[in-house]
Amino acid sequence: MRRPNRITPLTLALVVGVGLAASTTAVYAAGAGADGTHLRGQWVNGGQAWLELEDRNVKPAICFIWENSTPQDGDSIESRILNRSGGEVVTLGTGDQWVSGSAKGCELPRDDRYLNVFAHPGNYIFEFRVVENQGTPPTSPVRSHPLQRSSK
Repeated sequence: MRRPNRITPLTLALVVGVGLAASTTAVYAAGAGADGTHLRGQWVNGGQAWLELEDRNVKPAICFIWENSTPQDGDSIESRILNRSGGEVVTLGTGDQWVSGSAKGCELPRDDRYLNVFAHPGNYIFEFRVVENQGTPPTSPVRSHPLQRSSK
């Protein structure tokens, strides 16, 4: 009688670890600097956005800085990364406060969809919208032009 093959927890962990390392390595090989991978986008109405895939944490974090003259100090924003046809790829969260023309923050991605953004930035755009108003006139979401690599 033959025993069925079993996948042990150690084997499964090894396979998952190798897969994750390979996908992360592909992103870093596509343009990582000593302090992470940087992307930049120009807002369609002026200002800029920067993203950094920071690799100093246990899980990589996406850190961002948005600069734009539309929001007012104290406004809260919601931001995300979209494919060029407008489909959401990565949410970057809600609750970042606008101060002196910019907002900053870091998000831990919920899944690996961000890897393709950093591997092929020209296929993606940023978007933010004001979700808490401190006197700002109602604004529609603000989008960027396609992303590009940056040395920051």
